[in-house]
Amino acid sequence: MGPMNKRKISLIIYDFDGTLVDTLFDIADAVNFSLNELGLRTLSRETIRKYVGKGVERLMEQSIKGTGCADLPRAVELFRKHYSDNLMNHTRFYPSGREILDHFCDKKQAICSNKPEEFVRRILASLESLDSFDAILGGDSVKSKKPDPEGLLYLLNRFQCSSEQAVLVGDSPVDIETGKRAGVYTCVVSYGLGDPKEIALAEPDCSIDHLSELKGLFH
Repeated sequence: MGPMNKRKISLIIYDFDGTLVDTLFDIADAVNFSLNELGLRTLSRETIRKYVGKGVERLMEQSIKGTGCADLPRAVELFRKHYSDNLMNHTRFYPSGREILDHFCDKKQAICSNKPEEFVRRILASLESLDSFDAILGGDSVKSKKPDPEGLLYLLNRFQCSSEQAVLVGDSPVDIETGKRAGVYTCVVSYGLGDPKEIALAEPDCSIDHLSELKGLFH
């Protein structure tokens, strides 16, 4: 593709889990350690996968649903403890993650995740990639989580970037809705945690199977 076909951008905003970094195994383990400690049944990774992306409270709310356990604050506290102790057992960049961050180093690059900011930062520090980002927003960095566009609008404002010059790369209908509400171009990855049918219904602007494809789409 020649530069004429590429979309000109100055800001790339990435979702985190399921988009840039493969965190599912460590999240699932932490959920199950927490359920164990609460005396509840554990869940398959496939089940937990469906609950990731809307923040820790929602993750644990869905994980204890139907068990008779109503102590959500305790479940969240246990998850944070177990996840904090097991952040990096299996967690790695998806293929070409580092390469893409290097490729777009002349752009502003930011993360907008519903995961607590501290965990995002600690994972990136372990991966020696904190310096690749000009801003990192977690689910507790601004008042509202995605799909509320607050975080995205904050980033556009912070970098004085028009919505036309930004792209949100994510893996779920939540990301697509967030981008649309902020007027930002949406690019969804097909390998993440989101359900393919739900993603199709959410109508992203484009879809990729591999992070390296971003090079051909944006400049």
